[in-house]
Amino acid sequence: MSTLNFPLTLLILGLLLGCSRPPEETPQPESNPIKSVSLIPEPDVESPAPRPRSLPPTVFQDSDGSVRLSPLTAQLNGEGLDLNEWDQIIGFKNRDQRVLWQAHLSAPGTYQVEVDTICTGPTQEARMRVYVGDNRFSEENIQLSENDQTLETTSLGEITLDAPQEFRVEIEMVGLPLIGKFAVSEIRLIPLGENASSLPRFKTDDGVTEGK
Repeated sequence: MSTLNFPLTLLILGLLLGCSRPPEETPQPESNPIKSVSLIPEPDVESPAPRPRSLPPTVFQDSDGSVRLSPLTAQLNGEGLDLNEWDQIIGFKNRDQRVLWQAHLSAPGTYQVEVDTICTGPTQEARMRVYVGDNRFSEENIQLSENDQTLETTSLGEITLDAPQEFRVEIEMVGLPLIGKFAVSEIRLIPLGENASSLPRFKTDDGVTEGK
């Protein structure tokens, strides 16, 4: 290497050495620690109590004093119960199934319990029990129908009721036909005697009848 070029070479080396710097380390972001989820189980929260089953709409007496309980105003309790295309209750299979109505009586007295049903079969095996209030009921075997479209009326007995007040009316099948069709179309409470007059009609303490 010539002596003329030596200083130039040193100058170039110096420039190169002065410009080259070790790469600065990139600052690491501060760690943001994640709080660990507690393994301690949370105390059991009591599940809300099931809502009480709402009652069906209240059915009031007609002008002649009778109470007509239609499937459309009933509450069907039990798997399998349903309404067919004629709004009749079908699907009775066991005694766990109940049909419930809410009836308001304005006139006290004795009422005959009637039911309209379709019941086909070779023998009279279907037996219905009707509860009115807490501890009163009547029951009877259901009349057979001539065919699977004919309604038959069965009288299930008589029940004496106080009024005015509301009653829960429930039906339970304590016997069912082994074969054939069974459907409930309507339940009625028919007033007997003086209570068959139009409403309102009440007797006072001195025996005087008031009302229409």
